[in-house]
Amino acid sequence: MTLKRIVAIGAVIPALLTAGIVGAEQGRLAMQIDGKGPVVVLESGMGEARANWQSVVKALAPCFTVVTYDRYGIGESPPPANPDAPVLAADVADTLLSVLRARDLAGPYILVGHSLGGLYVQALARNHPEAAAGLVLVDASSPIEPEGVFVSTVPPKPGTIEAVEDAGVADSMVALRDGPELPPIPLVVIAATDHGDTQEREALWQEIQKATATLSPKGRVVVVDTGHFVQKERPEIVTDAVIDVAAEIGIDVSACRQ
Repeated sequence: MTLKRIVAIGAVIPALLTAGIVGAEQGRLAMQIDGKGPVVVLESGMGEARANWQSVVKALAPCFTVVTYDRYGIGESPPPANPDAPVLAADVADTLLSVLRARDLAGPYILVGHSLGGLYVQALARNHPEAAAGLVLVDASSPIEPEGVFVSTVPPKPGTIEAVEDAGVADSMVALRDGPELPPIPLVVIAATDHGDTQEREALWQEIQKATATLSPKGRVVVVDTGHFVQKERPEIVTDAVIDVAAEIGIDVSACRQ
């Protein structure tokens, strides 16, 4: 039987709390923990709640502890302490790591990030390499993107969590490019082909995704004919990528290959 726990937790390790990071005194993050085994963490895209991952969670729970959560200002989590401050990838990563450790969820983790969430898990892997066992990027933002090219034609509404997350993207990408390299861990980059964009921009997106896969010597790209939300349209693609990464690092995944 799959173990399922829904908990509200706060970031409680003071050493990891820096400017822009919300600690337990400002509120508690909503987190869902399913299954048992090595920990897989699923990070959602801009302004997106954890519900987007449910098909993936169901498939992985037989052999992993699968963690989904809502960042501050999203879903069932409270708003950030400073609702006007741009959200930086390094801060999201530090907060997530402190929360995982506070819940005694031992790493290293397989980190999975969709869209902007991919930037956040890359920050965690780069800044805390001891905590990252493998990485799956699901049609994710990349620090090697040309600045300002892949931005929405409709800016987020001011005052929303989407707006402050979007406001932190440029600085986060600079910090990732200037900071530590990605550790040499297994990396799967899942690249969607249909974003409703021009052929030229779709082709550029594919080039960037392929280049992102080269950031680790153990990286590879999987091209899938879907829209941006691969985890909803083709959840088995994401599931298979996680299982492959786990197998590469020596985890028994037989229960998830059935």
